[in-house]
Amino acid sequence: MADKDVLEKRLLKLEHVLRKLKVLSEIPLEKYLKDEGIQDRAERNLQIAAQVCIDIGSHVIAEKGYRPPYSYADIFKVLEEEGCLPEELANTMQQIAGFRNILVHEYLEVDNKIVYECLQKIEDFKRFAAHVLTWI
Repeated sequence: MADKDVLEKRLLKLEHVLRKLKVLSEIPLEKYLKDEGIQDRAERNLQIAAQVCIDIGSHVIAEKGYRPPYSYADIFKVLEEEGCLPEELANTMQQIAGFRNILVHEYLEVDNKIVYECLQKIEDFKRFAAHVLTWI
């Protein structure tokens, strides 16, 4: 069984980050596109939210002895294969992992409109967290 304390600490961090993202998601697109400070906050908090989900998935996989993932995105495929996540949510989380990689590694090419669109989909993180709670 996955370590309950490890998962709970990460879920609390995710909840904290999602509260910040919720505030940012309510900012109109026009204002968002004009304010680099808001853009920076959004990117960083989306990166953290994605990383928390990756860390949770990685922890569960290691603790349960599931097959090792070959990438961050594959973590969510493994969780789907093991019946921990439904296919649709696993696919969404794979996209989130890919987006995290763009924020971290391809930061010169980040499209602010795409980041804003991601801000409007923070419910995906909440759905993932709800599944994690069933694993504890």
